[in-house]
Amino acid sequence: MQNQFKIPWSKPSIGKEELSSLQNVIQSGWLTQGKITQEFETQLSEYLSSNVITVNNGSSALTCALLAHGLKPGDKVLVPNFTFFATYSIPKMLGADVILVDVDESTLNMNPENVEKIVKTQDVKMVIVVDVAGLPVDIDAFVELSHRYNFVLIEDAAEALGSEYKHQKIGSFDHTAIFSFHAAKQITTVEGGCVSSNNEDIVKKLNQIRDLGRLSSGEYVHNIISSNFRTTDLQSAIGIEQLKKIDDFLKSRSKIATGYKKNLKNFSFQFIPDYVTKHSYMMFFAFAQNQQVRNKYLDSLRTGGVDVRMPWLPLSDQPVNSNLNVIKFPNSKNIYQNSLTLPIYNSMKNKDLQFVLDTFQNFSS
Repeated sequence: MQNQFKIPWSKPSIGKEELSSLQNVIQSGWLTQGKITQEFETQLSEYLSSNVITVNNGSSALTCALLAHGLKPGDKVLVPNFTFFATYSIPKMLGADVILVDVDESTLNMNPENVEKIVKTQDVKMVIVVDVAGLPVDIDAFVELSHRYNFVLIEDAAEALGSEYKHQKIGSFDHTAIFSFHAAKQITTVEGGCVSSNNEDIVKKLNQIRDLGRLSSGEYVHNIISSNFRTTDLQSAIGIEQLKKIDDFLKSRSKIATGYKKNLKNFSFQFIPDYVTKHSYMMFFAFAQNQQVRNKYLDSLRTGGVDVRMPWLPLSDQPVNSNLNVIKFPNSKNIYQNSLTLPIYNSMKNKDLQFVLDTFQNFSS
C-alpha cells in the first residue's frame, strides 16, 4: 500500500554499509545470535551508558522486562490509555490486571498526578510509562512516585532511542527501559528491540529469559520456563551500521519536525516540556481544530499522494475492551479524534517536506 503514495509515512534508511555487513555475516556461516550480536549490544551499552540485552522485537523486549521484574498473574499494572497496543497486550497476556490511565492532552504522555490517584489507593505492582512519539515522560516525577508507593517503573521507550531527559539519554536511568528497532524507528534491524538496565540481577534474568530460561549459553540447562526471544547476527549487523548514523538520523527528523511546526499555521502540536532536551521524533502529531476538519485533511492528503495516518485507537475503545466503554478517558478520545500523524523519516528531504506542505496548502486554499 505504501507504494501508492509519493511521500510515504515512513521509510527505512538502509545503505551500502548495511548491505556489506549483511554479506559478511552470511559468508561467515554464523547467522543466529553470536559475536555480532554481542558487538551490537556493546555499542548500544556505550551509547546508552547502560547494560543492554537485545531481542527479536520491541514486544519481546517488554515481555522480557516484565518477566525479569517478577510480574505474576493478578498483579496490577498501570498503562496509558493512549499507546501502541503491545503496551497493553503484553502484561494482559501474562495475566496481569491492567488498569488504564488517561494521558495528558498536550504531551500525549502519562500524567504523574493521574497515576498517583491510583497507586495511593491500590496495590500496584508496576507502572509502564510510554514516551509517545519519542517525547520523554517526566522521569523524575515517576521515579519519585515509584519510591514513595513501592511499584516497579518500566519505561516503554520503543519510540525514544536518542531522546534525552534533562540532557541524559533515555535508557540510561536506573529503571528498566525497552526499545524497538522496527523498520519505522530511528534505527532499524528490520524487526528487533532491546532492554536496558543498570541492575545486574535484572540483566542476568534478562539473559536467561530471552534464551528459553537457559542458565548458560554453553549448556542446555534450564531452571525457568521461558521462550526464545533471541535476535540474530543478521539483524545485529544492520543495527551496528545504523547506530553509527543515529546522530544524523535524529538531526534529519528534527529538521522535518521544525518545518512542519513553522509552516502548518492551522495546526497545533505535541507540547515539549523544558525537561525534554532532545526529542527523537519517531512520529509527528498534528492537531486539527476538530474531528471533521481532521478527517477532511486525512482524505485530501492521501488523495494528494501523502501517506498521513490516524493515531492509535485508545485502548478503552478497542474491541477487546468493550466492557470498558462506560469509563471516560476524555483526553485520549480528543487526541484520537483530532490528530494526524505526518510523514517523518531519516531520509526525508526538503523537497519531500515541501510536497507535504504544498498538499496541505492546496487543500486549505
